[in-house]
Amino acid sequence: MERTGQIMDNIERKLLHNRRISLKGYIRNDELFEIEAELVDTKNYDFENYDRGTIRKNDPIHQMKIKLVLDDNLFVLDAEANTINSPYSVCKSANTNFKKIIGLQIKSGWKKEITKVIGGIKGCTHITELLSSVATTAFQTIYPYKSRKEDKNETEINQSQQKPLLLETCHAFNTKSEVVKRLWPEWHEN
Repeated sequence: MERTGQIMDNIERKLLHNRRISLKGYIRNDELFEIEAELVDTKNYDFENYDRGTIRKNDPIHQMKIKLVLDDNLFVLDAEANTINSPYSVCKSANTNFKKIIGLQIKSGWKKEITKVIGGIKGCTHITELLSSVATTAFQTIYPYKSRKEDKNETEINQSQQKPLLLETCHAFNTKSEVVKRLWPEWHEN
């Protein structure tokens, strides 16, 4: 049966699963940053669960919250994870290792580092996955804030002295891109 090119046609469908992720970045009055994240999974139908009984349509199956306190160089100064809802009672204790990410820096290799520290049986898969989005939110929160505060001369000095953390993190920040050529010409490669 040939279905290529027809898969995205206007076919009737019914929602079964919904995942909502909320991410927020704050500046605190002590000049540190907080990143908050929440993941909520729901089903579009009632179902029975061994540990929780009946989970009703649109009631959270998974509901996890993360809060990180970061400095302006993206080092984790404090970390908190909370499992509010999960399909298994044991999941509530999955975050006992979470504070071990304190001291890590959000930079290239972040996902690998957090997986080493709290991945697999050392933590919660959903929390570990959510930390990748937290990293992006941290960049989006901290870098624009810092750049608004620094004057042009200070920015030029900082940029010429150290490799920008965003370099090589995505297509736009490829060392051969026009964006890098414009923002960090000394790091641009032909």
